[in-house]
Amino acid sequence: MTTIDDVTQLVRDYGRLWDADAPRDLVDRVLAPEVVDHDPQPGQQPGREGLRQVLELYHAVFPDLRLTDDDVLVCADRAVLRWHATGTHEGDQLGIPATHREIRFAGIDIVRIEGGRVVERWGYGNDLQVQQQLS
Repeated sequence: MTTIDDVTQLVRDYGRLWDADAPRDLVDRVLAPEVVDHDPQPGQQPGREGLRQVLELYHAVFPDLRLTDDDVLVCADRAVLRWHATGTHEGDQLGIPATHREIRFAGIDIVRIEGGRVVERWGYGNDLQVQQQLS
């Protein structure tokens, strides 16, 4: 049986995926192969490989990206992660050349967990504020 502590740790590990220095195998340990991203990026592939693609993009653009979990709430098979992150903009993001500025992100992800892995993800971030920081 999975405990709340187990689920909380899985959600914290999910947040750690976004860190540029996260272990490469963490994606395989946290995400189910068929994970559904309900808020995909344009052109994102389905499943775990699609999320890996997004993570690699963010790590290329923000090579020092670091996410901090502010809150983890667990209820049955779902969990909420409220987070903030910082990273230095060193790559082309949405057609904007590198600004070399430290950018602050914030957001909330909701995940559904089955079999000890994330099988669904909904993510909401401060995209407008990020765009303003890049301008």
